[in-house]
Amino acid sequence: MWYFAYGSNLNAKAVTDWCRHYGHRPPSLKGGKPAVLDNYRMGFPIYSEYWGGGIADIVYDPGKYVMGVLFDLSETDLSVLDQKVVRKLDASDREIGVYKRIEVKIAPLGKGEPLKAITYQGLSADRYHVPPTQHYMDLLIQGAFAHGLSIMWVSYLQSFSTHAGRKPRVPGTGDAAHKL
Repeated sequence: MWYFAYGSNLNAKAVTDWCRHYGHRPPSLKGGKPAVLDNYRMGFPIYSEYWGGGIADIVYDPGKYVMGVLFDLSETDLSVLDQKVVRKLDASDREIGVYKRIEVKIAPLGKGEPLKAITYQGLSADRYHVPPTQHYMDLLIQGAFAHGLSIMWVSYLQSFSTHAGRKPRVPGTGDAAHKL
């Protein structure tokens, strides 16, 4: 199943560190393909206790775009990411966590036809900017470089206001919620 990563899940080390802290086998985030999600923009409207600041989300916004990476993942790998981003379902399979899965149409960079993929979108209707920590933003930028996203996209990421903050909170030192 195709998965479109745009936040800290772009950074394989960040995902592996989270998995190690919480006792999960990390999904294989190798061989990703740079891609574009049209008609959305990126923002940081959700506060994460784990990261100590705002975390990435996508908002429908015609004419805008979000760059990210397509990974071919199994349902098992996606279930690990579900836990990382605090995706939860109630008894009637209604999304009740911090993020929900949505199906989107993604355009691979270079050659290739647009295809359907799964990504995550916050359930919060609150769309204020919550400054991410510099550490979190550095992880996004490192992930963007590692997967060959454009320098224009990296410059865009660098344009967001951040704060010094702290590194992620490890188990036992705080709330494990909101980890994208």
